Amino acid sequence: MTGAWRGVSVCRIDGESMQPGNASLVEERAIALSFNGSSPVVLMATPTDLEDLILGFALSEQIVDAVTDLRVVEIAARGDALVVEAIIPDTAMARLESRRRVFVGNSACGLCGTEQLEQAMRPPRAGVERSPFALPEAEVLSGFLARFEAKQVLNQSTGGAHAAAWVDAEGLLLREDVGRHNAFDKMVGARAQTSRAGQAGFAIVSSRASYELVHKAVSAGIGALVAISAPTTAALDLAMAHGLTLVGFARGNTMTRYTD
Repeated sequence: MTGAWRGVSVCRIDGESMQPGNASLVEERAIALSFNGSSPVVLMATPTDLEDLILGFALSEQIVDAVTDLRVVEIAARGDALVVEAIIPDTAMARLESRRRVFVGNSACGLCGTEQLEQAMRPPRAGVERSPFALPEAEVLSGFLARFEAKQVLNQSTGGAHAAAWVDAEGLLLREDVGRHNAFDKMVGARAQTSRAGQAGFAIVSSRASYELVHKAVSAGIGALVAISAPTTAALDLAMAHGLTLVGFARGNTMTRYTD
């Protein structure tokens, strides 16, 4: 995974013992998402799967309505940062400008830089066909969770990455990033470019189920979200309002399904 991590020298301390060694750190760089020459979005992210990232972000944030509304034309270095240039229709650009949001986010933030509080609680994208879903038995889900962990190559190498995966009959479509929202957007973008978006399945995230992740899931037509940790109250309220099945503390054979 070129550009995903970097080797560094360390000193490992165990009590009074100190030993030189090596470690891998997850890459984190400023990524500007540019639409029609304007760059209103700056994220701190891992510089991999950037075409998936900008598409998933544009879909999740309701900038565009379909995969065909966005075309990546260039990914270029600007000093230490990267700029992902995409073309979108004038109508989508007008929608972006009318929202007057300046997305200046860090790797842990999904709503940083929102200019108006109303935008923070905006409704999810409407009219999206939802993928069918049936919660698997605990033993089956346990197997998916084990595969989810095993496929996290970046996190295994660095211990500092999040992951999001779409799970269906074809297996796991997984993306990783230093930020959980970025990982989810990358997965949404990758899924949207395949026929798997209409298949029965569910999403897994390696973090808590935040409001923003539930919002992204609903906007992407995902009917169920399985989180390794807990949801927040706002996330649960949004999930219940839109009929999204929400599962937390999914570890091994145990899980908690939230019903109200």
